[in-house]
Amino acid sequence: MEPATILPAYAEELDLHENIKVISQSPDKMVYQINCVDGLGTVEVMTLFPGVIMQFHSFHCKSFRLTGMGEIGDGLKISYCSEGRMEVRMSDNRLLFMEPGILSLYVNKAQDSFQFPCGHYHGVELFLHASSMAIESPEIWRSYEISMETIQNRFCPEGRNYAIRAEDRLKALFQAMLDAPEECQMNYLRIKATELLFLLCAAQMPDKSDNYSFMTMGQVEIAKQIMSIITLDLGQHYSIESLAESFGISPTSAKNYFQGVYGKNISGYLREARMSAATLALRDSQQPIAEIASAVGYENASKFSAAFKNFFSEAPLEYRRQSRCGI
Repeated sequence: MEPATILPAYAEELDLHENIKVISQSPDKMVYQINCVDGLGTVEVMTLFPGVIMQFHSFHCKSFRLTGMGEIGDGLKISYCSEGRMEVRMSDNRLLFMEPGILSLYVNKAQDSFQFPCGHYHGVELFLHASSMAIESPEIWRSYEISMETIQNRFCPEGRNYAIRAEDRLKALFQAMLDAPEECQMNYLRIKATELLFLLCAAQMPDKSDNYSFMTMGQVEIAKQIMSIITLDLGQHYSIESLAESFGISPTSAKNYFQGVYGKNISGYLREARMSAATLALRDSQQPIAEIASAVGYENASKFSAAFKNFFSEAPLEYRRQSRCGI
């Protein structure tokens, strides 16, 4: 595929999907919106150099699927998560979990299903098109001995996937991309992308992935079943030992699987779920505080009120009054 045809080809594929709407398009930049089942996603795509594509992702939903969406050629993907959490099923049937601060590189194609366990995701992706890089890389890259082959051989030998928690200088670099000044966005991003690739070629970095970013489908399924159990009836209480025993695993494994998928421990996740359910009941029902407390797992109104105030910095009755008065 010729470098100049990559973005148009991408746009043609998007047109095949009824749930995708292209908001704006120019020769080197495109913005499109995905109507997901339970929310929206916005993607900004731009061609920085021939065959070098940068994307900014912003999703507010639990998942989306692009059935039949193909890859625009083969190449190297470099991704960074700035906010939220994303679960990506890789072609080797392992699952990659992107959370804030995680940098990943992979050449195996991701599948067409993406999950967002926290309900939102924001990140940056740089795609280096293999055939374009084979023809001719940008002149500035050649000057600094930057090459896709060097990066791929260093981090993804034999097609392996790579993921680490980015160090501070890389975090600052990606944040600069996210905050690129609008009046000179394209040139600014070209410089920052070049800086990133230079560091990947020349800087000292871990040779191996942090294994916690990858999980098997079986491990993920256990974590999701645990989540379903503990949130089905928020008035119930479960011990980590009983949950682990029901799946034939150790309590430590159950904790690690859950943390790996949802980015927080079981008690923290459950506390948020209880408080979320409580706010809905306070706002939308006439239930007494004691009934709400019992429904979300607190033995009495006093303990619930203390927990609610600690979480939201206001008492339940004050929250109810303000939500109904529109304050």
